[in-house]
Amino acid sequence: MNRNRNRNVHMAILVLIGILVILIIHAILHIKIYIVYSTGMGSILLIGLIIFLIALLYFQG
Repeated sequence: MNRNRNRNVHMAILVLIGILVILIIHAILHIKIYIVYSTGMGSILLIGLIIFLIALLYFQG
């Protein structure tokens, strides 16, 4: 019973990470260049940090 639940949790995490990646790619493709430059590097680094932490927690747990 516990093994089946863990597999479902892993599948849900994979689906959520996939949706996050698709949203980020969609945003990168459709945001104008001047908006990216006006936000600065801080927000880009923050997005990278969030993705890194999600991957770290996934592979650790």
